[in-house]
Amino acid sequence: NFYPVDTNFKSQLDYLYKFNKNKKLINNTTKKNLDRFLKKIYNTRSFSFLDVGGDKIDLFLFLSYKLKITKYFVLNFPEIISIFKLIKFKFKYKNFYPINNISSSKNIDFVYFGSSIQYFKNYKSFLKKIFKKKPKFILFSGTTFFYNDIIKRETIVVKQTNILPNTVYLFFFNFNDFIFFLKKINYKLINSKKNNTAKINYENFKINLKKVEYLDLLFKKI
Repeated sequence: NFYPVDTNFKSQLDYLYKFNKNKKLINNTTKKNLDRFLKKIYNTRSFSFLDVGGDKIDLFLFLSYKLKITKYFVLNFPEIISIFKLIKFKFKYKNFYPINNISSSKNIDFVYFGSSIQYFKNYKSFLKKIFKKKPKFILFSGTTFFYNDIIKRETIVVKQTNILPNTVYLFFFNFNDFIFFLKKINYKLINSKKNNTAKINYENFKINLKKVEYLDLLFKKI
């Protein structure tokens, strides 16, 4: 894995028992008040949900408690998915589907990238697999975008320094190119908002990049 896995079966059980006691989200999400955000879209209607990069069981429990999610898919590293499969088996969660690859899912209504798309080396190839599932909405939360006429690139690669001694690289995306890529597949940007869940220092990039932002982008299939 290129990103450190810092969870285990015991810690996930702790989240589960704490949630069952208080019915509150234990861990923060990159999209603040995700349940309310989804509620505005679906209200009381049922829908299927894909969490790309989800690694905490309490988000599944919380969203399933608050909303009518018929199938909750979560995609992550095999080590994490193995833990989730054990939990699914132990607690008989019928609407919980931990998967190792996107082909294992069927119909998906809403796709949530919780600060995860930037870690996909072949992000376009992965997104094309997502598009084949024809989700109505795709949310990219906690993702860095730059606006620049000087650097004629779709992405730049940067080193993440807040998880030392692990070495992790990720993408910053060219905002306009990213929007255009999804537009070609008939996904329209319908909501763009600055993400304030993390304090990220972009000072080192100001020499080469005029403007850098940490954003939440919601796309709808048209």
